[in-house]
Amino acid sequence: MEQRGRRRRSGWLMCCAAAALLWSLASAQLRYSVSEEVNEGTVVGSIAKDLGLDKSTLKDRKYRIVSSNADPLFHVNQNDGVLYVRRKIDREEVCAQGSLCVINLKTVLENPLEIHYVIVEVLDINDHSPSFPDRKKTLEIYESALPGVRIPLQPARDADGGPLSIQQYKLSPNDHFRLEVKDKRGGGKIPSLIVLKSLDREAAESHSLVLTAVDGGKPPKSGDMTIIVNVLDVNDNAPVFSQEVYSVMLNENVPEGTVVIQVNASDLDCGPNGDVLYSFSSIVNPGLLELFEIDQSTGAITVKGPIDYEEMDQYEIEIQASDKGQAPLSTQKSVVINIADVNDNAPEIEVTSFSSSVSEDSRPGTTVALISVNDLDSGINGRVICFTADDVPFALSPSLQDKMYSLVTKSPLDREKRSQYELTITAKDAGQPPLSSEKTISVVVSDVNDNSPEFSLSPYTFYVTEGNDPGVSVFSVKASDRDENNNALISYHIVRDGSVENKVTSFLNINSENGDIVALKSFDFETLKTFHFQVVATDSGTPSLSSNVTVNVFILDQNDNAPVILYPVSSNGSAEGVEEIPRNVNAGHLVTKVRAYDADIGYNGWLLFSLQEVTDHSLFGLDRYTGQIRTLRSFTGTDEAEHKLVILVKDNGNISLSATATVLVKLVEPKEAFAASDVKSAAKEDEDNNVTFYLMITLGSVSVLFIISIIVLIAMQCSKSTDYTSKYLQETNYDGTLCHSIQYRSGDKRYMLVGPRMSIGSTIVPGSHANTLVLPDRRRTSEEVRYIQSMEQRRREKRPSRGCVAGCVAAVCLWSVVSAQLRYSISEETKEGTVIGNAARDLGLDKGTMKDRKYRIVSSGADSLFHVNQNDGNLYVSRKVDREEVCAQSSTCVINVKTVLENPLEIHYIEVEVLDINDNSPVFPEKNKTLDISESVLPGARFQLKASRDLDSGQFSVQQYKLSQNDHFRLEVRDKGEDGKIPILILQKLLDREAAGSHSLVLTALDGGKPPKSGEINILVNVLDVNDNSPVFSKDIYTAMLYENSPVGTTVMQVNATDLDEGQNGEVVYSFGNSVSNRILKLFSIDQTQGHLTVKGPIDFEERDKYEIEIQASDKGLPPLTAEKNVIINIVDVNDNAPEIEVTSFSSSIPEDSRPGTTVALISVNDLDSGLNGKVICFIDEGVPFVLSPHIRDKMFSLVTKSPLDREKQSKYDLTITAKDKGKPPLSSEKTISVVVSDVNDNSPEFSLSPYTFYVTECNDPGVSVFSVKASDQDENNNALISYHIVRDGSKENKVTSFLNINSESGDILALKSFDFETLKTFQFQVVATDSGTPSLSSNVTVNVFILDQNDNAPVILYPVSSNGSAEGVEEIPRNVNAGHLVTKVRAYDADIGYNGWLLFSLQEVTDHSLFGLDRYTGQIRTLRSFTETDEAEHKLVILVKDNGNVSLSATATVLVKLVEPKEAFAASDVKSAAKEDEDNNVTFYLMITLGSVSVLFIISIIVLIAMQCSKSTDYTSKYLQEANYDGTLCHSIQYRSGDKRYMLVGPRMSIGSTIVPGSHANTLVLPDRRRTSEEVRKIYFFKKRSSQNLCNPNGTIQFICSHQITNSY
Repeated sequence: MEQRGRRRRSGWLMCCAAAALLWSLASAQLRYSVSEEVNEGTVVGSIAKDLGLDKSTLKDRKYRIVSSNADPLFHVNQNDGVLYVRRKIDREEVCAQGSLCVINLKTVLENPLEIHYVIVEVLDINDHSPSFPDRKKTLEIYESALPGVRIPLQPARDADGGPLSIQQYKLSPNDHFRLEVKDKRGGGKIPSLIVLKSLDREAAESHSLVLTAVDGGKPPKSGDMTIIVNVLDVNDNAPVFSQEVYSVMLNENVPEGTVVIQVNASDLDCGPNGDVLYSFSSIVNPGLLELFEIDQSTGAITVKGPIDYEEMDQYEIEIQASDKGQAPLSTQKSVVINIADVNDNAPEIEVTSFSSSVSEDSRPGTTVALISVNDLDSGINGRVICFTADDVPFALSPSLQDKMYSLVTKSPLDREKRSQYELTITAKDAGQPPLSSEKTISVVVSDVNDNSPEFSLSPYTFYVTEGNDPGVSVFSVKASDRDENNNALISYHIVRDGSVENKVTSFLNINSENGDIVALKSFDFETLKTFHFQVVATDSGTPSLSSNVTVNVFILDQNDNAPVILYPVSSNGSAEGVEEIPRNVNAGHLVTKVRAYDADIGYNGWLLFSLQEVTDHSLFGLDRYTGQIRTLRSFTGTDEAEHKLVILVKDNGNISLSATATVLVKLVEPKEAFAASDVKSAAKEDEDNNVTFYLMITLGSVSVLFIISIIVLIAMQCSKSTDYTSKYLQETNYDGTLCHSIQYRSGDKRYMLVGPRMSIGSTIVPGSHANTLVLPDRRRTSEEVRYIQSMEQRRREKRPSRGCVAGCVAAVCLWSVVSAQLRYSISEETKEGTVIGNAARDLGLDKGTMKDRKYRIVSSGADSLFHVNQNDGNLYVSRKVDREEVCAQSSTCVINVKTVLENPLEIHYIEVEVLDINDNSPVFPEKNKTLDISESVLPGARFQLKASRDLDSGQFSVQQYKLSQNDHFRLEVRDKGEDGKIPILILQKLLDREAAGSHSLVLTALDGGKPPKSGEINILVNVLDVNDNSPVFSKDIYTAMLYENSPVGTTVMQVNATDLDEGQNGEVVYSFGNSVSNRILKLFSIDQTQGHLTVKGPIDFEERDKYEIEIQASDKGLPPLTAEKNVIINIVDVNDNAPEIEVTSFSSSIPEDSRPGTTVALISVNDLDSGLNGKVICFIDEGVPFVLSPHIRDKMFSLVTKSPLDREKQSKYDLTITAKDKGKPPLSSEKTISVVVSDVNDNSPEFSLSPYTFYVTECNDPGVSVFSVKASDQDENNNALISYHIVRDGSKENKVTSFLNINSESGDILALKSFDFETLKTFQFQVVATDSGTPSLSSNVTVNVFILDQNDNAPVILYPVSSNGSAEGVEEIPRNVNAGHLVTKVRAYDADIGYNGWLLFSLQEVTDHSLFGLDRYTGQIRTLRSFTETDEAEHKLVILVKDNGNVSLSATATVLVKLVEPKEAFAASDVKSAAKEDEDNNVTFYLMITLGSVSVLFIISIIVLIAMQCSKSTDYTSKYLQEANYDGTLCHSIQYRSGDKRYMLVGPRMSIGSTIVPGSHANTLVLPDRRRTSEEVRKIYFFKKRSSQNLCNPNGTIQFICSHQITNSY
């Protein structure tokens, strides 16, 4: 307690001392005034004089103004103490619009310290004119605004205050507006614009006004604002189309996107109310929406889908133009689009009936197909012509029915020339450009056997080598037939007539299928050199045709006869002879001539002679070609008397044959020689004569035989009878033209193959390809015969005009294809099976033939509606017919049915009209319809509704509409023709939404049925609101109390206004009025929806204690209506201003050895609040060596030291000065100032550790820092700047310091050499740290260093070690040791310690890993298994010894292990080794045998497979089927005349009574002329027909006309 009392007493004493000190600091208050805008340097007042200061000391005492402003308004002259204006003063800039503008100045003198306050009032002058926020203001007012509507305007602002501010407003004269000014306390005068007269945008879109503000100066100043009032549009005008009628022509098939027409409607309104949108009316058929579309903006109607004139030739589309108003107004206009027909449909060709095959002997005019052509276009575009190519034997003949054609033959067909025609039928219309289409049909020309086989050669000549193999084909003939199938199937046979000259054919045989000729025996050239025979080729047609060919065979010689020696020949037949010549003959003497003969000819019979043996080659010579033997020289006495010559005679065949002759030449004396020569000469001449005789006899015999054969052949040909008796009846009036008939009987029917034209009076046999007729029984009627005869007679009479005849025949054929038209009617929904009508009876058809003639409906539909009964001819309903499904809403529903009969072909068209019944009720597109109509719509407004649809047509469609009873609407119906009746709702009485928000109506549609059917739609008319009610506030006066400094977001109050309208017209939006200043807008905000007025910025009572704010409530209507209301907010003062602390003079640094009581700073405190809230006390914390001493002047304090300072304990003091007022609750403020205690060198350096201990790894790099020491000094700057050095005293134990060095600035210590752990493990030394103070202070520290080991030593092998020092060793162990036997142990050493010296052993290399194992840690080598005889006797083991350092070091040791065993073991091992080798050899041998066996089996299987493939039979047998039911006779005759001769083609058997025309292949006979029997038959040569063209004679062309030879065989 006593201590506390002492402290309190000391505190009071200090306060008294400070008060005495501050009393000397006298304070004075001065007040001056100066007008704004005075010039710089203007004297405000003499402060020194007014304060009584000595002017001479002002400069020394640094008299000055203390201001926080960087650019002060005033300054004091230190020489005279006068206050001057520093720069021009703008009152409005300094004090804004305050009524009083006062500037507080604080002046200071030092030594001693004095503070004086000076107040300068700035006086206002009228230097500002009133100005509006905007020079030009634009207002937007709807033309529907009623008179009396107020539009608040933003007031003008005048920077001057008081009477110089704005005093009045003026508005330029106008007819529509007046001005009203409202005086708001503190807010100035607020102008408002009042509507006097209703606005009309169409009369004037805008109004220009001038608002003038005038202030109270003299003279007054003013400011203007131009007000542009834009009259906003109200949707009060409906769009109007520019034309009364829109009509356009549109070509069909125009591309999509083509603009059809552009409609244009205008709206006098503007903006969205005047923007016109175009659309299709709701009554437009949905089908039109797929064809056309309209651009909403431009009104251009474009093509969207395919436009087809054939589908519809006119469209009437109702276009609707609507504006974009909130309650849009619309107008409708019809657009008529006439479709112009374009030739866009190519003719369509349909083949109604088609015979894909036609016989080649068909007559011209034969119908092949019936063709109908249709063109969907109309007029000239739908007129069609049809044609085919001119180069085909077909033509199109028009039918009696329009657009019907028949495809007929126009000339004879020849399949051999062309077997198939691809006929292109072209249909072309008459449009521009013309369109055409084509249809290709394939017509196959079926074959008739009209071509005889033709041999490839005539005659055939073959050369056959003699000695051929019997039974082997020697040659082959080949014939072809231009017909096909059986008509072209050829068989061959050899003609054998039994004559002597043809007897060789008995040794020949021919393959009837392929014509290969086989010789049954070998030919001998020497016996038969040539022969000929005939081969006949016959086809398989009906009747068959044949031709023959002569085959000439020549036998070729072979060298099969050896030469025969004719001379010399001995009596016994051997080729030996004796020739005697005189000894005295000269050289060249003819001794003899060897004669030989060879039956072969050519080279095979050409003989050459040569000396095979001779006693003396110099004596005789032999001619090679003649066989003459002559002497080569004269004989001498020494020559022998007898010489033997062997002559070889050889032919020149490929394989030569030869014979030898022996000649004995005897030399005689001359007399004997002459006698012998005479005898020989006579004999020789006789022999020559005999040979010639024989040759002549042979030549004569051969000639006679040849002549006889020619005579016999001619005699045989001439002896054949020319009498011909036809088995076929001849036409009575036959005149020699070609006719063709083939008749045969089958059962009780007679058939005739006819061509080329069809018999009109006969029936076509089904399946006969239109060339087989069933002949009527000639015994029962002769009408057909007479008809045919008359036709034949007429044809002969009109033979020159074959085209006319063909046209008549085609007309007759088409006449049979009668086209009839029937029309029936039937009601829709008729049951299945209902009889429509008897088509057969109405068409006059025979019911008994309808089934055979396949009477049917030809329909392209998959599900036909009707069918014909082939038994009774009735037309029946196949399924229930729905007229609306078949014909949609067409006025007449007609279904075209095409019926067909065959044999002959008939087509009949039947029209079935489907009658409508009232089976469908009217249906509206939707059951409920909602219309939104504004309550401002005037009576007479029309609202078009969607029409009801009735699937029925005519009188059963919608006929009338009815509307339920109501007061506001009536119904009007507009008849749109094909589009039906369109209901339109018309307003007849104004709507009032407040009276009735909606109206419910019922629209009924009735059709014309009895009773009528109806359909209804519910129409709900919603009355849309119009903005005709302004918002109304719930209170007349709004007042609120608000505490200042209320947080942002605090709700001040809530205003509320209601609007009787609905929707946006009834939604109220709250906002501030135009008169509210920007300052208030920064302080308050209002919620637009709820009307909550909230605090937005800081509310300060000291700035303003009351606010009057104008609130505006507006609805969201167009145009919006508004109401205003003032809200008064009274501000309640709150202690919200904390005291403000200002440091007037301040010494930021003080030495730590300063005395107590030293002044640090002068402090002034101010509080903006008043009363108790403005009274302030000031203090600082007690825990600091400073204290606040009160000043003699209020709210002034001095900061002084109260105890000694120590910088090392605290070098800086952040002093918090607290000022606290006496408000409730009290507010305080703090100001922190930093007082720095300056340093004095009173502290020595201190090391961070004592002692230091460092661990250094050995092998460090020399000259590199290894460790560092650090010392600190609590002083600063130079007092704390430390330098280091090592203590070196020269002692022995400190010698290691000679290898150390230290950085004097950083304390880093460097080692000048590397440390070695193995040499030096630890050492110590001292380091001294010294500061740079004055005087300097120092301290030292001991440093202990420990060296750490590194893995720098590799392992050293201790065992094994060889004599030369290498790590190698040899270990011998018995072979019979067991597994686990210790072989040896590898020992090693590492100089390092720890992991660096921990060694591991591993086998780096070993010959057999299964034999030895190495212990990883001990290095022991042991056996893993027992040794066997196959193990090697020596094993090399390389052991790797590695330490466990981070970077491992290693060494290797090599151990050679040798196995030592007894002698018996070695012997046993040798035996086993030999046995193993034998076993290996046996296995190899067996493997080779197995491989060879498999290979042989594989080759055998391949050979067998190839043989099986090659041995497949290639024998094919042709089978020909014979007609099963054929039981009649077949005859065939073709007769024709050429000149005065008549000819007949017959087959397959030759007529005996006629003569074969040479070159006709034995099928053309010359018939005796019955009219001139005495004339000689002249030979007429008929050449092979090369094509199907007409035959020609010298006089011209022979025309072929076919007729039917009707033969009565009964």
